[in-house]
Amino acid sequence: MFSMNFNIIRPLTWVIVTVLFLMATPMAQANGNKVAFTGGTVLTVSGSVIDEGVILVEDGIITAVGEGDTEIPYDAMEVDCSGMILAPGFVDPHSADGLDIPNENLAKAPFVDVFDAIDPSRFFFEDSLRNGVTTIHVIQGNNCVVGGVSRIVHPIGLSPHEMSRQAGVAMKLSTSPKRGYDRLRQLAELREVFSEYDRWREDLAEKRFEQEADKDDDLEPLPPEEARQKGEELIRDEDLDDLHRNLAHLVDGRLGAWIYCGSASDVAPALGLISDRGWQKNSVLVLGGDAHLAVTEIDDSNLSVILDADLMYRKRDPISGDLIETFIPDIYRDAGVKFAIQPSRTGSMPERFLGYQAARLVRSGVSPEAALRIVTLGAAEICGVGDRYGSIEVGKVANLVMWTGDPLDLTSWVQKVWVEGILAYDREKDARLERLFPEVPEEPEPPAPLDDSDSSAEDGDGSSADEDGDKPEGDEKADPQPLKEKSTEKVKKEAPDKKPVPPEDKPDDKPDDNPDDKPTVGGL
Repeated sequence: MFSMNFNIIRPLTWVIVTVLFLMATPMAQANGNKVAFTGGTVLTVSGSVIDEGVILVEDGIITAVGEGDTEIPYDAMEVDCSGMILAPGFVDPHSADGLDIPNENLAKAPFVDVFDAIDPSRFFFEDSLRNGVTTIHVIQGNNCVVGGVSRIVHPIGLSPHEMSRQAGVAMKLSTSPKRGYDRLRQLAELREVFSEYDRWREDLAEKRFEQEADKDDDLEPLPPEEARQKGEELIRDEDLDDLHRNLAHLVDGRLGAWIYCGSASDVAPALGLISDRGWQKNSVLVLGGDAHLAVTEIDDSNLSVILDADLMYRKRDPISGDLIETFIPDIYRDAGVKFAIQPSRTGSMPERFLGYQAARLVRSGVSPEAALRIVTLGAAEICGVGDRYGSIEVGKVANLVMWTGDPLDLTSWVQKVWVEGILAYDREKDARLERLFPEVPEEPEPPAPLDDSDSSAEDGDGSSADEDGDKPEGDEKADPQPLKEKSTEKVKKEAPDKKPVPPEDKPDDKPDDNPDDKPTVGGL
């Protein structure tokens, strides 16, 4: 009995192994991993525009970009983009909208990570895809002294883990007073954070040297100052506690410093902190208000900046009372400062779109190509991910957006979005748009009127039938009568005649059953 069962199981096992092997081969997986986008106008951002170009994607990475004669693998799924424009997805360089709250109640919270506050169910991520944004730098808001650590996410996924693409991008700091703070308290607490960290670091370094000295007899005890210097090289990641780990990564350059300056007077303290700590290579200024008045100092520091969503600064002349408007990007463009823009979170409807914000740059004199680069590759470079996002190039992530027209034209809309080569949004299947703009069913066309000749013919046929008088045999009551006539007779029978009847014309007490059969007067 056992041998018979073994003989049955052994062939079945080989069948299962063979199927699993075939499923694991590249040929079986090719159809799901290779995609060819053909026929559309390709805006590479980093190069020239390609009419009717071809983009080949494999495993979410762009493998080829070329003209229409580019060879397409036989096993690639082809996506026809004829009449459409293919462009890299927009990059949102600074956003707290994906968090449950923009900032913690604590003014100093360097130990937190936005990973714990990302809410994938927020409409913000859904709207980002609908608006052509495929890469988002999620960072805490400006209302803090020291904030948490940011990360790069894709606006699709069921959990923060699925959405995250790069952790530990930057830490948020602010030299502008937090809500309820004045500038004195703000800067005092900011300095205290790093003073406390320095004291902790020195103690940790001295402790690490003592631990190694206890293990190695060749190490002689040293004075505290020398022990700290020697112990600094002995500090390991596992020696960092949760309270100081992120600050340690910031100080040693593994995290960027994104410092908010809400006015021109806040720029100098920020530049001083950056210079004292040696953060010139990985710092970014997030500017607001009249911070553009310190453009000369910012230009000298060679730092990149993130501009506030309100690109227009308005100030009333104290003497004449005239309203003076300054388009802030022009100030930085003329000074040669690299900048990125962000969509408005509370402004008017058009300003909520990155494409519209870039179109405002075009209106002020920036070329369309340069404006598109600012909201794609330029923003990705400032965030430190320009080697993977922001343009259509070989080796970069295939975050592609299909537009019906110019991405900077407000009349164009996003038709489809691919994130890592996978279709993430399709306007034709957008349930929310279908609910807002339901399709109205077409009204049926009214029946065509009959011709006069047909009507007269039918009338003639009906009159001739009546004249012939052909009726079915049986009771005469079975003759069809017009509905109107029947109703009239019924009303006449039910309604008694109010007129008095003469005695000689008074009917008998018992009416005849069939008044039509009564004999005529001549028969009496």
